[in-house]
Amino acid sequence: MKFETHIKTIEDIVKENFEFIIPVYQRPYVWDDEEIKKLLDDILNIFINISFDSSNYFVGNTYVIKSSNKIRKKQYELIDGQQRFTTFWLIANAFKLLNIKTDITDYLEIAHSNNTKDIRFDFDIRIEVANYLKGLLDNSSYIKFSDVSQKEFLKFIAKGVETIKHFITSEIKEEQRADFGNYIYKNVYFIFNVAPKNTDLNSLFTALGTSGIQLQQSDILKARLLEKVNKNSRIKYSKIWEACEDMSNYFEKNVSDVFNIERANIKSENFKSYEESFFKSENTNASENSHKAKTISEIINNEEVDIKVDITNTDNSSKCRSIISFNILLIHSYRIFNLQKQRKNFEHAIDPKTILSTIKLETFSTSEEAEYFFELLWKIRHVFDKHIVKWRFEEDDDNDEKLLLTEITTSRSYNKNYFSRTNLSYSSSQMLQSVLYFTGGFTQQYWLTPFLYFLLENENLSNTQIIAELEKIDNLMLPGDKKEISIELASQVKRNEKIDLKSLSILDISHGTSFHHYWFYKLEYLLWKDWIDREKSEFKNYRITSKNSIEHVFPQNHEFGNKLENTEFDWLNSFGNLGLLSVGENSSYNNQDVRKKKVDFDNKRTYDSLKLAKVYSSQDINSWDIENIKQHQDKMIRIIQQHYKK
Repeated sequence: MKFETHIKTIEDIVKENFEFIIPVYQRPYVWDDEEIKKLLDDILNIFINISFDSSNYFVGNTYVIKSSNKIRKKQYELIDGQQRFTTFWLIANAFKLLNIKTDITDYLEIAHSNNTKDIRFDFDIRIEVANYLKGLLDNSSYIKFSDVSQKEFLKFIAKGVETIKHFITSEIKEEQRADFGNYIYKNVYFIFNVAPKNTDLNSLFTALGTSGIQLQQSDILKARLLEKVNKNSRIKYSKIWEACEDMSNYFEKNVSDVFNIERANIKSENFKSYEESFFKSENTNASENSHKAKTISEIINNEEVDIKVDITNTDNSSKCRSIISFNILLIHSYRIFNLQKQRKNFEHAIDPKTILSTIKLETFSTSEEAEYFFELLWKIRHVFDKHIVKWRFEEDDDNDEKLLLTEITTSRSYNKNYFSRTNLSYSSSQMLQSVLYFTGGFTQQYWLTPFLYFLLENENLSNTQIIAELEKIDNLMLPGDKKEISIELASQVKRNEKIDLKSLSILDISHGTSFHHYWFYKLEYLLWKDWIDREKSEFKNYRITSKNSIEHVFPQNHEFGNKLENTEFDWLNSFGNLGLLSVGENSSYNNQDVRKKKVDFDNKRTYDSLKLAKVYSSQDINSWDIENIKQHQDKMIRIIQQHYKK
């Protein structure tokens, strides 16, 4: 099967007037906040740190087949790439909704020969999706589909629009927004593979699913670093790397799979550092050649790629989903390595696509330094799994993953020790890490450098000490550029600094939907920490989750036409009248009277928001007016101020 392959920018797609059909066999659009923010974070990182003209961003292979439509000769059926193409359409639409004049908005529509225009996507059967996208162009979809939380084909599209709009307004300086849109338009590249006519799609799907193993940048880095260690120790350090790189299992499970462990004597605390007495580096399950260090050219040109066999573990307690990739863990480890060596001249930015240029080989001038990095990586991975939240399912809830902390539990059978993971009850550390995760760059998570560094340097910490340090980090990592401050926090340059309370004056200004979401998340944490009625089921079921939609308690367009009193200050869009919800939660309240919203809020099994729980528990909620908004705002701001005064 021979493909016709081209490299295309979004600008090329627009100028060549390509139109895409989403076939019936394609799944719905399912990208959530995490995937969208990771994509935008990656592109923004290159946009800011590398010159506009010399940098390109590749989004990988896409596969299409020419449509049978003889009139529309530039029409293609999307075989693989729907999620990415749709995401860029939503990005273009967000710029349009924000009235930002930028070239990428040309991607929204195609021009027909009769001088009419239509959206760039068409759908074989999902008419409601096509209609919703068309509605987004004139901002009417919110009316037509006011509640999309239960609509399988629409809910992620609606969430995606809000996520992108907020990212643009909160993470990109106003004067750079149009240029950022232009950068995406001209510098984002697709590898555009066109399947030949009459292709058997079943065969094509099989080929795409089994088309080999892609060499990762981390594999190349591993080979380069192994060339620097003592030849007699390469098997050992190769295994240390392998034990750290699988982020879908907990560390002790990886170690058990990679090393020949004598389970009779080993204890959970023995995993914190590599010791020959517990973790034998002999290659007992494979030939010596399988762990022999190879040159880069040997790896790239080797047609016989080793395939690791996944040893299925019947104990699902070891399964988890990490909040960062292994590439990102490597970069955080490299930052900590340089800080420990008291080096200042190294790349502070975190970008998983550029680890080969970020982690510089000349940093490891001796074999001892290279070997130390491998052993440091082991220690960091152990600390990471012990103290950092992971995506897991709760024992009694199979519906949604939660960000949870765990502890190792040990059992003994036939004179051997076995390890599993148990979810811990919700704690301040878990809640604050959720805040940091959802409000920081999904890709970078800069807060991990100072936090992991602190955990490495201080053993036998109490929970109180851990949360005190995490709060210090969070207090100073306010919205803005975090790459430099994360290094300063880890190196203790800013360790005893306190936030200037004048910066909180932003909460006294009427920002409406432009309020940075961080302040809502931070307030949720502070309210959770000091909540009085902790046994109430609505509170016990409450979790800090991903939210991206600002809710007006007194609605912007009241169902009965009611309005707040006209004053010099815009109380409708003030912090006191707002809460942060998911798109589905927000749309369920819509423009209802406040009294109806209270009934809906009180009927839910958990609080949508602790801030809104305070609002709807107010004795004056049935006459919610400017005075009530002002009182609530003053109370909430005082809570935040008191926290920063400690």
